[in-house]
Amino acid sequence: MACSSRNCADPLNPPFMMGPQSSSDEYDARHVAGKAEAAGLVVADLREASLRLAFDDVGAIVYFLRKVVWTVPDCSVERYRDELLRLHDRIQSQGPFVSHARRFLIDGRKPSWGLP
Repeated sequence: MACSSRNCADPLNPPFMMGPQSSSDEYDARHVAGKAEAAGLVVADLREASLRLAFDDVGAIVYFLRKVVWTVPDCSVERYRDELLRLHDRIQSQGPFVSHARRFLIDGRKPSWGLP
């Protein structure tokens, strides 16, 4: 259960499941927009969002991870059984597990070069 955008604000906080993960500017919206511009694209729009995810039980987390496979590419109940049991206990004692996912959308276009 790792960070899809390589930061620890993403779903299923990696230190809980997989230990600390490195953080990188590579997944920052402005950094990626700059790379698009360096490649010759015009950035027409850049949007960012922080999405709140709340899970009331560990079954919902497993379901989420099976549908959003890029979050934890190697995820299986067997592989993460101990971590899932700890997460179950945490939800039972503290309430819903809440995390936030950062997402961004870049509208990059080829320059028109004066053509219609």
